[in-house]
Amino acid sequence: MNKIRPILVTVVLAALAFSAPTAAHATSDSLQDRIDQVLEDYPGGTQTGSREISWNDGEIILTLAEGASLFAVGSCSTGSFCAYSGTSLSGARISFTNCTGTNSVAPLGSPVRSFANARSSGTVGAFNGGTVVDSTAAGTYKNTTATITRLGC
Repeated sequence: MNKIRPILVTVVLAALAFSAPTAAHATSDSLQDRIDQVLEDYPGGTQTGSREISWNDGEIILTLAEGASLFAVGSCSTGSFCAYSGTSLSGARISFTNCTGTNSVAPLGSPVRSFANARSSGTVGAFNGGTVVDSTAAGTYKNTTATITRLGC
């Protein structure tokens, strides 16, 4: 059991680092508030620096990015919604912040294979012409094989 616990903690921390923010995290932009929330969500850790938490006597260390946005999704920055040429937010990226714009993905130069919504609320729709073919909620992303010509919210 002692060998499984560090592995479990590592998996949980990895999921935390790459997952969408929870509602509790979304209520504050403070780095210290984020650290406090992580310590509450994953007991047994100790804050060892201004951006660092340690578990199992330093066997596991989480370092939070200073100024990291709580709503960013991968490389899609807070307040934006983005389309990518590769799956899982990889490849070329085009970003938008204006929900009322045309938001054509044509400059991407290749088919959209994933898209992200790094806004704090609302849904981003993926359109083929005037038809919504897919959508994703705030703080999430989706892989897609649909033909997408623009994004909107």
